[in-house]
Amino acid sequence: MDHKYTMTMEQEEAMRNHIFLLFGLSEAGSMKVTLSRVGSRHLIRVLSFNETFSAGPLCKLHNDEGCHARELWFQERFPDQGYHLNPQHKLETMIQTLKEIPEDKKITIWCGDNSHDQTGLRFALSVLRERKQTIHVINPIEAYGELPGIDEQFSIGLSPQSLGQLPNEAMQTIIKNTENTQPLTSAQRKQYEREWQEISNTEDMLRVWSKGQLTNVPETYYDEDILSLILQLQRNEQGDHFVNAGLIVGAIIGQWNLFISTSFIEYRFWRLISEGKLLFKGIPYAMHLYFLRIP
Repeated sequence: MDHKYTMTMEQEEAMRNHIFLLFGLSEAGSMKVTLSRVGSRHLIRVLSFNETFSAGPLCKLHNDEGCHARELWFQERFPDQGYHLNPQHKLETMIQTLKEIPEDKKITIWCGDNSHDQTGLRFALSVLRERKQTIHVINPIEAYGELPGIDEQFSIGLSPQSLGQLPNEAMQTIIKNTENTQPLTSAQRKQYEREWQEISNTEDMLRVWSKGQLTNVPETYYDEDILSLILQLQRNEQGDHFVNAGLIVGAIIGQWNLFISTSFIEYRFWRLISEGKLLFKGIPYAMHLYFLRIP
């Protein structure tokens, strides 16, 4: 009788000598599809956080106290965020997963031009600070900008900020073009670790990425711009001049090219409503069911 040989999960894992680390489940899914198309899925393990690193407390994230404080902060503000989902991608689990990566595995961190990825990069390198293997960092947005004909695309539209915004065909080329990327030097790793210490020891709960710099700012950082945009939009509305909240969120993301969650924007809506800076009508169940305007 012929016996078909099937590898066990342990054997499949042993074949994967390279770790790709990303900072979003959507981006991780896109990466897995891309790796399958270039024939490398069986050689690379894709790991991802399920976090919003651009917002929330960062202090003491290496221990249970810090992780719990962060989760509580999000639950109080975004109760529908779904922190109970995807437990294998939760902060505590991912920290332990990174610490248990065998020393013979190469690590590549994919980090785009946005505050979420850039904060996650510094956190991941702080977790990996004791690891001896080479660590590579690839910015897919920079790599995308170096592809032929891309400058023309940038000139007619908003430039992408994350891996998930890139065409799959472009990602296939980027993976091939970056196979021989040089690893971080010891000095570069130390610098990222110092930057993590700086951004994690602050009372400001929001981070922005601008001109190659990661900066902590207050939660209220975008409030005045949000109010100005709503005032602009309500001038185009007839009758009572209330503007659909979903339309406002779409305008914020589309016009400002920001990489912040819609949950955070909606959270700021409700803070501004509670402060009397916005008027509200409708059903607060979903953004397309309620409307806002300046008093």
